[in-house]
Amino acid sequence: MQNFRNIEILTRTFDELPVGVGIFQVPDPNDIKSIRYVFMNKVLLYEMRKSSEEVLGKRIIEVAPEAYEHEGGIHVIETYRKVAVEGGSANLGLVEYSNHMVAGTYECSVHHIQDNYVYVMLRNVTELEHTKTELELKNEELSQFVHLVSHDLKEPLRTISSFTKFIESEYDGKFDEKTSQYMSFISESTVRMRNLIDDLLDYSSIRKGNKMKEVDCQELVEVIQQDLEAVIKDTSAIIEVGELPKVQGFQTELRLLFQNLISNGIKFRKPDTVPKISISARKEDGWIFAVKDNGIGVADEHKDKIFGVFQRLHARSEYEGTGIGLAHCKKIVELHDGAIWMESTPGEGSTFYFRIPNRL
Repeated sequence: MQNFRNIEILTRTFDELPVGVGIFQVPDPNDIKSIRYVFMNKVLLYEMRKSSEEVLGKRIIEVAPEAYEHEGGIHVIETYRKVAVEGGSANLGLVEYSNHMVAGTYECSVHHIQDNYVYVMLRNVTELEHTKTELELKNEELSQFVHLVSHDLKEPLRTISSFTKFIESEYDGKFDEKTSQYMSFISESTVRMRNLIDDLLDYSSIRKGNKMKEVDCQELVEVIQQDLEAVIKDTSAIIEVGELPKVQGFQTELRLLFQNLISNGIKFRKPDTVPKISISARKEDGWIFAVKDNGIGVADEHKDKIFGVFQRLHARSEYEGTGIGLAHCKKIVELHDGAIWMESTPGEGSTFYFRIPNRL
């Protein structure tokens, strides 16, 4: 009597799970049409639009013959057979299932119980996939919109810049002090606006448009140092680079990430101090990179907002920039399914850490 009670409790527990759970018997491993339903919880029965009487004890070929009519269905059923014989588990990822009453996308995994028996876990992600597709389309539309708007915004800036140069040439640069100051304000504001538009355009274009590939971070940083040679020479900056790994990632975005962090280390230097930047990496739950500088540092109250768009902690007269560089960095790291954070002491410097998963 107790055993029956235990079975009843177990059955009720499986029935109330929020994911589909089914148990299958594979009586003849050489015949995939011999596979039978042993148990199906309420979620799976609902997804099939079947009752337990229509399913339990019967073969799949009798209940869902459509599963044998396409390559995807045969692959799933063949996985049942393989796991039943070889043991272990198999994650099938996303699979499609449909009959005359229902169609959907499901996350599916198959697990060994004992010889000739497996259990299957299924989760309906149809709505999630639909939402994901809609979001991708919206992001694409937004990206196109940003490109169009940036082009439209740049046109009047070109006009302003052209007229400023024309006026300067007409007067041969011979302005009184106040007019000269006004002309300077116009020119500087035009340049800042153009830089801001370019930065916004770059920010919107950071997305998974290309496939990941193996990126040698050592070589990447060497190339960046060559690109920054002028500013490194002007500031006498010291760049120390430890042994950096190869990672699976987006090369252009990773280059922008390192370049932003190195450039910031040089830009936000203390007066009368030679900027020194150290770049290192260690293997720990993926690769953790560290970019350390001896600059002005960041106060604790600003650490939470420093990675936000347009977050400036200093007046433009002190340090140039649009306040979007670290937002770029955050977006790039998140594009790689990683994380970025910082440690800093005002007046002593900052260390920016970011983690990139190890996919190699």
